[in-house]
Formats: sequence, C-alpha cells, structure tokens
Amino acid sequence: MAIPEKLASKKAFTTFEVAEICDVTPVTIQNWIDKDWLHAYRTPGGHRRVLREDLLSFLDSRNIPHIFNERSGPPKILVVDDDKNFTELITDILLLDNPDYEIEIAHDGFRAGLLYANNKPDVVLLDLMLPGVDGFEVCRQIKQSNSGRATVVIAITGLDDPGHKERIMALGASHFLQKLADTSVIRDLVRQSTAARVIDSSS
Repeated sequence: MAIPEKLASKKAFTTFEVAEICDVTPVTIQNWIDKDWLHAYRTPGGHRRVLREDLLSFLDSRNIPHIFNERSGPPKILVVDDDKNFTELITDILLLDNPDYEIEIAHDGFRAGLLYANNKPDVVLLDLMLPGVDGFEVCRQIKQSNSGRATVVIAITGLDDPGHKERIMALGASHFLQKLADTSVIRDLVRQSTAARVIDSSS
C-alpha cells in the first residue's frame, strides 16, 4: 500500500490522517492517545496533532508494518555487549540472514552512545550489564534523543531478574530477551524491526 501523496511530507498529522495511515477508525486513534500509547499535542484551537516521529515510534515499538519509507539505504544495527564472543556470534547470525545489514559493535556504554549519535541505527541490541555506563542509561539516552523514538531497542541480559525487564521497558525498550534464548529469536526480531523501513516504494 503506497502512502497517500498528501501525507508523504507532513511533519504532523490529524487523528483522521493517523487513522487513515493505520487503517483503523479515528475513535481507535483517540483511544490510543487517551491511554498514552500514542503521544499527541493540542493546537491553540484544541485540536489533537501527532508528530511524525511520535507516530513512527509508536508503529515501530509495536512492530506494526507501516507505509513510510522514512530512510533509505540498508538497515543499520548497533550491537552493544562487553562479551566479544557474543557480539561476533550475533553479527555472524544477522549477516547470514541479511548480508545488507550495516552492523557496528560497541563493548561499553560510552562507545555505544558515540556510535548511536553518529550513525542513528534502526535497531540497537543492548546488553544491560555494561562496564561504565550501563545499558539502562544507554537506553535512556537513546530514547531521549531526537531520533530515539524511531529506534527499536532490544534489551538482552544474562540475568533472570523481573525487575530489570520492568525497568528497561519503562525506559523505552521494545523487547527484553535472555541471553540463553535461541539466537533465532534475536534474528527474527531484528528482521521484523527493520522490515517496515525497507518497503518497496513502488508498492
């Protein structure tokens, strides 16, 4: 489904336009906003508007395929983990699945912040227990940045702590996985998270 031309370059949308993009009713959009699932602001006249980045963040955080071809080029992925064997393993698995991925690696939180700021990856695979700046702080910084709303953060940890899951999800992560999980789960999540931005513009 091609995006309507009138919406292609807009920076903010009415609830009716968001409903058209999401293929739902305007009432559903109002409910999403009322539940604070979808961020909106009010105009001086009292009308609700949804910023483009907020809409993209909402769609991406729920793995909802959408019709914006917001970025060109291959999907960018940042793998953050202090275990070099793990980062090499994940990189190999992802490139085997899609050789076009642009993958960068950080082994500490400070380096992760620099790489994110410079390259604005689409997906960040983020270990929580990092030397120096931990994964929670990295996630917070990503989500508070201008581009962070559209970034899918997949938190990965070797610790089985429900408190960690609750905390990182509250900071804006889209997914939480144990390191002992099948690596195919990580592969599939990355594939799903990047699928929305590689839609054929002729479709």
